[in-house]
Amino acid sequence: MILKYKYLYYIYYLLVFRFKVIFTKEFIVSNNSNDINNIWTIIKNNQVENKELIFRFNEDYYDMSLNKEYTNELNVISNVSFIGNINGTIFDYNRLRKGTIYFILNEFKRVAIKIENIIFQNFYIGDYYAAGVFLIASYSNHNNFNIIFNNCTFRNNDQLLLSLTMFCDYRTTENPTYIFNNCNFYNNTRKLMEIKGIYNDIINEDEYCLIMKMVNCYFSNMNYDKYEETDALLYTSSNRSKLTIKDSIIENINSKDSVPIINTKYLIFRLVNTTISNCYTNYNYLFNLDTSHFEHSITIKGSTFKNTSAIFSGSNSKYDISDSLFHNVTLKKSIPAIFNSKASYFYINDTEFKNLNLISGIWEGESTYYLYNVNFIDIKTNSKALLHIVGKDVYFTNVTAENISCVGDGSNTSMILFDSNNIDDFKKIHIFGLNVINSFSNGPLIKTIGNYVEMIIDDSNINKIKTYGPIIETKTNKLNFHMSNLNFNNNINDNKLECGTIHFINDLSVLITNSTFNNNISKGDGGVLCLENISKLNLSLTNTYFIKNKAVNGGAIYISDSISKDIDNINDNIYNNIKIENNTFKENTANDFGGAIYSEYSKFYLADSKNNLITFNKAGIMGGGIYSPKYVDKTIFDLSNNIIENNTINSFIDNYTSKPSYILLNTIFEDDTINIITGEYISLVFTLYDEFDNIVNDITKFYSSITLKLTLTNEYEYDQNNLNYIINGNICSFINGKCELNNLRIYSNPELYIMDINIENYTDEIKLKINKIKINILPCISNQIKMYKNDILYCENPICKSNCPNNTATCIAYYSELYNDIEKNICECMPGWKNENCNEKVYIDLRDIDKNFLIINPITISLFIIYIIFILLNKNKKIIDYYGLNKILLFSFGIISLYFSFFFISYSNPLTCMLKFLFKNFGMSTILMIQVMNTLLGYFLGISFQSSEIKSNTAYPVESIKVINKKDHLNKFDKNMTIDNRSSLYNSNENSLFTKESKIDGNNFEELYTHYINKKKESSINMEYLNTVYGKQGKHDLIKKIKFIYYSILEIVFIYIILNIVILLFSIIDVIFENKNIKNNKDYNIIQNKNGEWVYKCNIETLDFSLNMIYLLIYISIIQKSVKLLKYEYIFKSTKYISYTVLISIIFGPLINVINYIIFKKQKRENIWLEVIFNSWGYLMIFILFSMDNIYYIIKKKGDDYYSFFVYPNKKLCILHHSYTCGCVLEKKSNEDTSDENIEEFISFYLFCSDILINYNGRIKFITMKNKLKFLSC
Repeated sequence: MILKYKYLYYIYYLLVFRFKVIFTKEFIVSNNSNDINNIWTIIKNNQVENKELIFRFNEDYYDMSLNKEYTNELNVISNVSFIGNINGTIFDYNRLRKGTIYFILNEFKRVAIKIENIIFQNFYIGDYYAAGVFLIASYSNHNNFNIIFNNCTFRNNDQLLLSLTMFCDYRTTENPTYIFNNCNFYNNTRKLMEIKGIYNDIINEDEYCLIMKMVNCYFSNMNYDKYEETDALLYTSSNRSKLTIKDSIIENINSKDSVPIINTKYLIFRLVNTTISNCYTNYNYLFNLDTSHFEHSITIKGSTFKNTSAIFSGSNSKYDISDSLFHNVTLKKSIPAIFNSKASYFYINDTEFKNLNLISGIWEGESTYYLYNVNFIDIKTNSKALLHIVGKDVYFTNVTAENISCVGDGSNTSMILFDSNNIDDFKKIHIFGLNVINSFSNGPLIKTIGNYVEMIIDDSNINKIKTYGPIIETKTNKLNFHMSNLNFNNNINDNKLECGTIHFINDLSVLITNSTFNNNISKGDGGVLCLENISKLNLSLTNTYFIKNKAVNGGAIYISDSISKDIDNINDNIYNNIKIENNTFKENTANDFGGAIYSEYSKFYLADSKNNLITFNKAGIMGGGIYSPKYVDKTIFDLSNNIIENNTINSFIDNYTSKPSYILLNTIFEDDTINIITGEYISLVFTLYDEFDNIVNDITKFYSSITLKLTLTNEYEYDQNNLNYIINGNICSFINGKCELNNLRIYSNPELYIMDINIENYTDEIKLKINKIKINILPCISNQIKMYKNDILYCENPICKSNCPNNTATCIAYYSELYNDIEKNICECMPGWKNENCNEKVYIDLRDIDKNFLIINPITISLFIIYIIFILLNKNKKIIDYYGLNKILLFSFGIISLYFSFFFISYSNPLTCMLKFLFKNFGMSTILMIQVMNTLLGYFLGISFQSSEIKSNTAYPVESIKVINKKDHLNKFDKNMTIDNRSSLYNSNENSLFTKESKIDGNNFEELYTHYINKKKESSINMEYLNTVYGKQGKHDLIKKIKFIYYSILEIVFIYIILNIVILLFSIIDVIFENKNIKNNKDYNIIQNKNGEWVYKCNIETLDFSLNMIYLLIYISIIQKSVKLLKYEYIFKSTKYISYTVLISIIFGPLINVINYIIFKKQKRENIWLEVIFNSWGYLMIFILFSMDNIYYIIKKKGDDYYSFFVYPNKKLCILHHSYTCGCVLEKKSNEDTSDENIEEFISFYLFCSDILINYNGRIKFITMKNKLKFLSC
């Protein structure tokens, strides 16, 4: 050894510390016995307070076996450093125990011991059972020191390396007492270090004397220690201490002894950015960290564990784990794989558990866990739970689980098992942001058991999960469950005996909202939700989608309570707050019942249900949308405020249904008595209904085994077995809800029986809502043969020879009883058939009707023709002229046409049918047109009696009416014109009366008007007088009336012409069509009357029926106006009769034709007589009312007397009859001279309003509305 004297210190001072006082002594040690053995003496002799001793080992190798002493004990009072060369100096103990170092730090001084760049190897003790042998040891009674290892290596040693003993009364520093920087430990046996100490006076639990920090260290091949007292490979302590391992690697450890890597109590442990890989120990856990102080923390940050045995064990600890990885752990023992620490708290953040193959779960259950941003990937476990929680709260946030396989015992293994441990208060499992995908479990994925549980699942996704049982199962006595924003898709419950993919039981408070359940499958009931054995339920299901889910029963929801409950005696107050709103159930499927919902829950009717869409769901047997077996008034919510549509069973609509509930007899009998002849067939139809009163349309024939069997009883017979009857065809089955007994026959002597109905092959109750049906067996009827079998009467119909057709002939019995002789029975043709084989039709013979009409009808038509001649002869009479010659003639031709149609009333071919149809409808439409026109003119131009009386007392006295006579003014015009006497009076010498197409000279109209006035000798239309008649409304209202009348007449004439053209065209087309069909088929349109006779039926009859309906509606529309005309004046008397003719027309015309068509459609003879009698008499009465004034007044020489045919108030009103025309002798009004002029004035206005055509010089001219208005403006 070479000692540097004070000169070297001076140099060192000048070069390095400048003016710093020299506190360091440095010694260079060589690899020889003297230097090595003198180190300890030098230290003892040169230690000075506040001075540092440095021993430099510059050589590469030192043989530490040269030590003479086994133990070198140093009482350290100053800083001491042992420094090797930069590449590492080897201290080789050559498999000997000599040269151990024992540092004693008893003086309370701040000192540091530094060992740097040293490689300790081959330290060995031959005596395996020697205790207290170590490579380096320290003893202190305080913590005011540092022992630092920098860049040191411990390798190939076979003995305890470091023994650190501290007796500390109080903490003097928070800095680490033991520091390992960049150190390596490999190929060492026995434990690396042992921590001992007693900390007497430390009160605060967060104060620690022994603090160790290991940074950037490497640990490898720490083999097992065969000595019993060895309790850890790396670190062991039973007192409060702190250990930090940072930026380090621990790998390739395979300890076959039962010792962990670290085994401590009361340790604050920090593992930062450290990788632990390929580490195994028969202790089962790498770290045993045990403490009874929750405040003491175990921190794992940024570290990786891979290919290891189980990792952490202990109890009563607090874990903070973040940014770490736990990969590739395979265990064959049933112990928690990562954390086995009871009564502890775990805060796990941003951590991943991946590729674990376990017999048990990840952690011990009796601790509290908080998970945030944690991933579980590719994990397989054979335990009952991967994540097991017992009696503690648990909180998961943003947890992802992917490819999880829970392959424990069937239905008894889960990914999450939460057990509240029968604690009386609620234990919480709160899950936010859970994402589980592509996982499998032999039991539920998430399962809760115990007493009281509060479970929340929000903002989560559970997709592609296959379990042997529900995905989520709750088996707690009481559950508060909240689920929102959950996407639950493509999951499968593969257990046929387990209900639902989410399963609830017992006392429930369930809230599910804003969630989606799509394409989930339950091999049992309840494709998504299964709520069963319910003791109490608060349910809120809102804004949730159930799409394409599938189950055996209840494609989306299956709900039931205890079947043993008495449904009628349940306390309604226990069941409350059930809300089902704004949900969508679409395209769900049930193999059997309830495509969307299956309910046996006895208080479902209390639910507040609205705005739910239940559509396009399917079921295999019953209830495409909703199904409840029975008690639907209790087990189904109110369906009225929901949309339930297009739900099907095998493509047939079946929105909601129940089991069969009751049976009705469709066949109705008077007094509930069936009167049949013995042996006669009876047809009975029974219908099966569900509790929704829907027919059970059993498309799948599920209920086809239900049969009805009918028997007979006699309420007066004591022994029912003595009843003597035979019954056949008395058993039927239900097909599509119908049970039909079409061949029921009862053979019996005349007797009164009671029908007894029995339901067979069905165990549930089905009510028979059928009155007591009596069956009265009657004797044989006429033409039946009485036969007997076993003294029971039965009836046979007579049988004739084979040439007797069944459909056109009747077989008549020759004998009345005992014999049915085919040779003697008589074949008699049915009505409508004749000849020997009854194969020739008998056509109706209407010649008698035709003969009668050929006699009567010409006489009637002749009377009409005589009337026409009479009118033509008296056409110059004012009554004819003013009423309208053309109108009278047209009406007469209509009557003649109608009566002419009677010649073809018995038509037998298309042509005669067409002629009858054309003449009849031309006549009816013509008469109708005249009636409508007269009604409109009278209604709008006439004045009611009351109005007339009022006007007569107005300020416009008759004496003041100014009649403007323009005769003198117009005499200057040419009078050589011919004009129809029926032309209207138009008063204008300025404006053309014709349309522009007339193209007459500007003076032609004045000439026409002058000639017309001279010939008629009538005054012009006095507007002042008209204002007096119609009241103070003046010219404006008169013009409105004129316009309405003008355009109404145009419309009526136009419709009349078009209608008759259409009728003509349609008739011609039909004749051509029918004749073509008759050529191909001689029986075309040949029908059989009710009496059996055959008759030709014309297609036009349908059109005739339609036209009569139209006529009837028109008559009804004008009847009110026509009745009012009875109280009008200033109208033609014949117009008053319009009300009578309208009523007659309705009753005897269209109405009787419509009734005739409906009632006597197949009674040709009755049809003809009814039509002819009513139509002929009715229209004859109409003709009489229409024509009698004309005939009467002309014969009485009053044809030119206005007061005879026009109702004008020139006499005072009859007080008795309130009429001017009642026939009583009435006193004339004053100013009679003026009245004659006024009546002419009004008739002129009447004609002026009604005319639309005028005959001018032999040509028909059309009058426009414009010209009429110009005329009034004069």
